[in-house]
Amino acid sequence: MKTPIVLALALTLALVLAGCAPAESTVHLQQERDSDTITVTGRVGLEVTPDVAQVSIGVSSQAATPGDARLQNSTAINATLAALAELGIGEKDIQTSNMNLWNRYDNNGNIIGYRMSTDLTIYVREIEKAGEVVDAAIEAGSNQLNGVEYLVSNRDEIYNQALIDAIETARQKAEALATASGKILGEVQQVDETSRAVATVREFVNADTGGGDAMNDRAKTTIRPGSTQIDAEVKVVFRAE
Repeated sequence: MKTPIVLALALTLALVLAGCAPAESTVHLQQERDSDTITVTGRVGLEVTPDVAQVSIGVSSQAATPGDARLQNSTAINATLAALAELGIGEKDIQTSNMNLWNRYDNNGNIIGYRMSTDLTIYVREIEKAGEVVDAAIEAGSNQLNGVEYLVSNRDEIYNQALIDAIETARQKAEALATASGKILGEVQQVDETSRAVATVREFVNADTGGGDAMNDRAKTTIRPGSTQIDAEVKVVFRAE
């Protein structure tokens, strides 16, 4: 008759300890093992400044024939590429990301012309030139701007450091739990990576204040990359004795 009482007390103790644990932290009492485990979650965010801008720009052309639409489109694209080369943007940093040719119809369904669209993705490794890239491309004939994305060239290195910091955060939480539970924190039993990298996308900012030439100092397109945060999260299981 004593065994059920002992088991009931053990279960009550486990529930009390779990209820007192901080959010995202759990104390597991496993009576069939010589030691218990403490499971915690560690989360760290490192703020960094992007150093690469990915500019998406393109040309859309309309004409009465497919050939004329292609010719107009190619002329503007080639002029854009020449302008980018003058800014020091290498061929390896320019990608043709999309190209389409459509029929244009009137309200009766008759073909009245054609439209061709070509999109370029440009990687600006000197991020301070991103605004110049936008201005030069538009001046050369590009008439579509699809946005600017900010990248961190050493993102993997920073993310790995964030993972290390997240594990240390988890250890500190586990030590606090072990002390509160009257345990001694032991070695790591299991680590699970529960985070994933997410890109940060922002649109360009046009600093036009009006007046004067469209390319004067007050009307140039200004790109402000700001900062982004790289987050890492891990779930760690520690032995507790």
